[in-house]
Amino acid sequence: MKKRLVSLVAAAALLGSVSLASAGTVTTKGDTNISIGGFIQTYFDWANNQKNLGYQANPEYTAPGVKNTPAQTSFGTSTQFSRISLGLSNPTEGITGVVEGDFFGPGAAPGTGQQLYDKGNFRLRHAYIVKEFCQEGCNYTPWLLIGQTWDPLEMLNSFSLNDIVGIAGQNFGEGVVRTSQIGFGVKFDLGSVKLNPGIYAANLGGDSDFTNSYLVATTVPTIQKPDQYTLSQRLVSPAFAFKLPVEFNTGFGSPASAYAGFEWQPMKLTNAPAGIDNENENAWMATVGLTLPVYFVNLTGNFHYERGMTAFDMPLFNGQYTMPSFYIDSPGSVQAVRGTSWNAQAQIDFNKLAQVPVTFAFGYGQTVFSNYGELADGNKPLVRKMGTMFANVNYNLTKSLALGLEYDRNRTYYVGAGNDGGSAQNGNQVFLRGMYRF
Repeated sequence: MKKRLVSLVAAAALLGSVSLASAGTVTTKGDTNISIGGFIQTYFDWANNQKNLGYQANPEYTAPGVKNTPAQTSFGTSTQFSRISLGLSNPTEGITGVVEGDFFGPGAAPGTGQQLYDKGNFRLRHAYIVKEFCQEGCNYTPWLLIGQTWDPLEMLNSFSLNDIVGIAGQNFGEGVVRTSQIGFGVKFDLGSVKLNPGIYAANLGGDSDFTNSYLVATTVPTIQKPDQYTLSQRLVSPAFAFKLPVEFNTGFGSPASAYAGFEWQPMKLTNAPAGIDNENENAWMATVGLTLPVYFVNLTGNFHYERGMTAFDMPLFNGQYTMPSFYIDSPGSVQAVRGTSWNAQAQIDFNKLAQVPVTFAFGYGQTVFSNYGELADGNKPLVRKMGTMFANVNYNLTKSLALGLEYDRNRTYYVGAGNDGGSAQNGNQVFLRGMYRF
């Protein structure tokens, strides 16, 4: 009865007047059933020469002639990434959906004490519905998605326990964009093969970075006017994306899944001092991925290539070193930075092998930026290349409660501010994660 009461009170607080439908589920005044779930997640992290739970090592120089503080190990904790989710289901109208929030809203600025973050406010992560159009017995199902959720090409197939930012080459956690979108697709069930192609209209401007001055234009900006040659971005239409997920049987256990996708964000760029007035530019990205279960071993990998979408690959905590998506070169022309990323991971499930509720996973991810030209001579340290090697073990104490331990080694190459682009900076972290799902 206590659990039912808690669920009812939580739903009432978030959605207004509700009535109890059954144990663990409430219903609104209409036909929508609401199930309440989420998780409590706590991290204990020891990091050396990098931010806690990030995936970039610190640069050697933070400004010309200003060497970074020698590597030191720091300890941090955080429980702010716990989440509350409401699952929506309206069988009468063929609608399902999700409303989800966490505690990393405004006010969660980086802390200076032992905590990773100060107190944060509740924020909206996901809020979307999916309408399925299908008569009973059909082997294809058209669907319509409306709301805010992951970037259509987001990569969620990762075995790292760092749910906050992920690893280099695959930013699947907090550091990526969740955005408003409308998507339409059709699920095809062909027996041993299932297809789910979809097209999307979305705002993907956040995948490109325009937040700082990286100059290198016809006149070097002065200290008094560091932003003189910062490009401003103006979106002229929604972005468009296409994704084709495929699921197929291999005979080696659970079905395998793969996907391919492409997205394109048109925009106009402006910088008055350089004489650039609403210049048309296009940021785009293409990606493929595969997840292959082989009995008790799971394999997964992703690859993507981008033009002008560098923010898609950068973690939340170290955004100050993000390679810009577009910049102005010495002749005064706009140049687009490109990026190539990939990752390969494996997980051994001992529960399938020997009825022991333990998994062991390891992998490597990498991102390399190109066509950054004169930015390497600028006064700002920028990431040229980054890689992450990780290994972890996760133990399920119960069906809902798990403890995991992970080691990450991060190697990052910087250009700008006097950093040697061919010399790697190394960072390490070990973190303990406890998670209870409800």
